[in-house]
Amino acid sequence: MKRVITIILAMAMALSVFSVAYAENGESNKPSVTYPADAPTPDNCSITAKANGRAFQENAGSVNMTIDIENKSNDYDVILAAIQPSGGCIISASGNDTIPKKSTKAVNITATLASSGNTAGILTLIFNVPYGDSSNPSYGLVTAVCDDFSIVRAPSATEAPKKEDSEFRIRTSSVDSNGVCVLTPSGDYGDQLEVRLPLTCTNGYVYDLKVTPVLSNDIEKFPFDIDLVDYTLSYPGSIGRGQVVEFLYHLRLSKKATVGVKQVDFNVTYRNDEGDLKSGTVSLFVNVRKGLSPTSDKDTTTSVPKLIIESYKLSSDKIYAGETFDLEFTIKNTSDSTNLQNVQIHIKDAGETATIVPASGGSNTLYISKIGKGQSSSQKVSLQTAPDATAKAYTLNVDFSYESASTNAAHTANETIAVPILQKIRLKCDEPTVYDDVSYLDSSTSMSIKMYNMGRSSIYNCIVDVEGNGLKLEESYFGGTLSAGSTLAADISVIPSEAGDIQGTVVISYEDVYGEPGEERLPFTLHVEDPNAGMENMEGMEGMGGDGMEGGMTDPGMEGGSKGFPWWGWVIGAGALGGGGFFGFKKFKKRRARSLEDDV
Repeated sequence: MKRVITIILAMAMALSVFSVAYAENGESNKPSVTYPADAPTPDNCSITAKANGRAFQENAGSVNMTIDIENKSNDYDVILAAIQPSGGCIISASGNDTIPKKSTKAVNITATLASSGNTAGILTLIFNVPYGDSSNPSYGLVTAVCDDFSIVRAPSATEAPKKEDSEFRIRTSSVDSNGVCVLTPSGDYGDQLEVRLPLTCTNGYVYDLKVTPVLSNDIEKFPFDIDLVDYTLSYPGSIGRGQVVEFLYHLRLSKKATVGVKQVDFNVTYRNDEGDLKSGTVSLFVNVRKGLSPTSDKDTTTSVPKLIIESYKLSSDKIYAGETFDLEFTIKNTSDSTNLQNVQIHIKDAGETATIVPASGGSNTLYISKIGKGQSSSQKVSLQTAPDATAKAYTLNVDFSYESASTNAAHTANETIAVPILQKIRLKCDEPTVYDDVSYLDSSTSMSIKMYNMGRSSIYNCIVDVEGNGLKLEESYFGGTLSAGSTLAADISVIPSEAGDIQGTVVISYEDVYGEPGEERLPFTLHVEDPNAGMENMEGMEGMGGDGMEGGMTDPGMEGGSKGFPWWGWVIGAGALGGGGFFGFKKFKKRRARSLEDDV
């Protein structure tokens, strides 16, 4: 009993020394640790604690945390005895568990939070280290610091979204996450439509994203049947800059919907990287092709005329980096009652990376003096892509500013256009290297082909094959992906089935990032010999060792020269074995030399 009390007092003193030392330091650096004289040293018992960047959600003033604790010791198990918080919004923390030697364990910790404070903090985890006699162990002390986590504070009951933040980070995207254009939903009244709402983050990152359509009894503002109480959709993860997420609704056009293009608004809320709650509104357009005629009763309020991109076309199906291309597009005044004037159009790269800029001598700003109600206007602009542009789809922002002809009121609008850019394939290949001066019928001959990707995009599904009379690969060769600026050495074995000088071709096939095939063809020559050639000419010499030669030599140990194996057969056999050994040794030396080249 006295020993237990002594151990507890020693731990309490060690904890007090640690706390005082850390308080005097006054900084968030990892504290120094005081060990008992007979405790294991840090070299013998090393502990690390990591949260791996996790964000833990507050719940009623507390938070449950999961910390990964690694015990690197080869000799000692450790016991989590206490947790000391410092800095940030954590007041106290508790947890207990045993971490066996040479193992990592996820330990649950419960922490109490201050009523206010930042979202960071530091936890110092204190461990007992039993050692010595297992029936009557001694105890050492070791600590680990965990600071790679954050706390997501719960909103207070009185917190409300901040309205229409000027830094609102969510906007509609003209393409989905695969870079494919999203079409305007269209249908007749009574039809069920698939309404796709692609959204993108314009800056930083956001999380807890929620979308709700703005419901209304006004058929012009919400032309769908209202069948549900709540249409809110949410995205569970975080969204980084330029990332696109899509929300999907299945809505039925009301039988009271009127003909025309309708603007449908959606309320959007999210939290930014500082945890602030933001809100805003995004819009999309729905085309009612067949419906009721608009009512003749005019609302006393004046609607805002809208400009939209009705269609667009690129001058080439394939736009390569560094090339110039034309963008043709048609804009439409969707208002059926208001003419527009002084329309200015500004086109720019959404990423602001100068990947797509006006062509030499051109401009990215257009002016139209007037667009009548319900009318369209087609425009064309020449653009230039950067030579070092990565092969992918880029987004162009098309910003409109215009005035209502009747009131001179100024308005703005924005649309986006996707432009896919390719990088030209530049594959250079060395001439095939044949490692055998002489090839033999039905035997493998080693070859090597070096390929260099000199372009700025990867080459995919690289396959090497051979063509030629009587030529085939011992086994097929698949090189996979050849990254930009990298080299691939393809080692193959070719088996000829015909003798002579055989003309062959190495065929290298591949695909670009969009799956378009390409091919390189490299000629080569093999000198093929038949190792059995000339054997037939020896068959006529069977009798030369006996009756066929008068006075010839006869082996006295053989009963009749015509029945025994001829002497020249033994000579040819020995020569064939020697030749085979010679060529085998020669081939081994060449393969050994090639292996040494590859090692160098």
